[in-house]
Amino acid sequence: MKRSKKRMTALAFTVGASLFISTAFADALLGSGYDRLKTSVKTTAAQMEEGMDNYTVEMLVSIKDNDRTLVQMSNVMKEDQTKRMTENESVTQYGSGKSESHYIYSDVKQSISKHGSENKYYVTDYSDDPEREMYHMFDNPFKQQGAQEMEKIIDAMIGNLKEHVQAEERAEGGKLYSGSLSATQVPAIVNAVSSFGVKQFIRDQNRHGGPDMKVEEIESDIFVKKVTGTAIENKAGLLEHLTGEIILSGKDKNGAQREFSLQVVFNLSQIGSTKIAAPNLAGSDVETVSSYNGLSAKHIGTYKNNIVIEKDGQIVKIGERSLQISKIEDKNVSGTYKETIKPGFEADYDDPYEFSFQYKHSGSMPLFTYTTPTGKQENGQIHISSGKLYLDLGVEKMDEHSYRSNQRQNYDQEFNRVFEE
Repeated sequence: MKRSKKRMTALAFTVGASLFISTAFADALLGSGYDRLKTSVKTTAAQMEEGMDNYTVEMLVSIKDNDRTLVQMSNVMKEDQTKRMTENESVTQYGSGKSESHYIYSDVKQSISKHGSENKYYVTDYSDDPEREMYHMFDNPFKQQGAQEMEKIIDAMIGNLKEHVQAEERAEGGKLYSGSLSATQVPAIVNAVSSFGVKQFIRDQNRHGGPDMKVEEIESDIFVKKVTGTAIENKAGLLEHLTGEIILSGKDKNGAQREFSLQVVFNLSQIGSTKIAAPNLAGSDVETVSSYNGLSAKHIGTYKNNIVIEKDGQIVKIGERSLQISKIEDKNVSGTYKETIKPGFEADYDDPYEFSFQYKHSGSMPLFTYTTPTGKQENGQIHISSGKLYLDLGVEKMDEHSYRSNQRQNYDQEFNRVFEE
């Protein structure tokens, strides 16, 4: 599929979140050494955004429910800041056995993406987009809105846990940081925040994550059972390795004890020696995709797709989605969106959406605002391909250049044009 920019920014968010989490590890585990580790984390983030000529980042994130792996996500991201080139390969493995893989190459003129095992590449041309000259994959999370306030909150929550010091000088230069916390060492406020956070995460996964990410909800007695972390700072003051694990324990609705764990591994390598090249598309099936600013009068019309679920071991159509582009004038776009559920299937699809929208094309990420059935305001975005449109809902703008999309369960963002016979 084609949404290359979303996958790039999702990776940037993941890497940024891991660096930010490592700051929390620094606060929680490293006492007199934590100030030095925080400096290393912030220096690394700043250099990844702008400073190193090129580098490679490897990420591994694993989430478990008891001994069952729910999902394991791996990413290899290469960035060349001098040439404004990036390359990203990601694989997501679900506990059900299902796996997904994505590839994306980008520079200032184009992006080339590939989904899974299909021998098809999607090429997006940005040669007419002046904002693309400012393109880069990674945004420093410590520059984002609210980052300073979040750091202060973490500092206040951690308190005297900073006295758990395990920091030492490395013979080859740099420092080794490590530490661990047991359940009895975790402050009550941390447990309270963690309890709220894990409940919300599980509910969101069960609602939006699809059948491959279903999780038994933890209802009560939730606490942080264990936290461990290690980090290696090289002699240049950059964080080149991080591992961390958080284990939360609680009881489900039947009173059974459950453990929910998150493991993160981060590696920064090949600084100054990373090589990136556009893939050779000779002999491949290639689809050219318009950049985001291409809506014109020819796109006025109706676009539809089916609402499909799995039920009783069958794949069932339970309704239809309809996207109507009704007017495009002087880059002003207006239209409607509606989800229609077939009688008898209302209980299988919560709160069908129906709204009108309008927006003006400007910049590389034009968004529109709509209201959900519960009265919440969210952002949407339309992308263009040959004979079809892609509609992203629940779009959250991270900063001036990046965003992420929180799609609902069973949502399909690909809409095909409807033609009258």
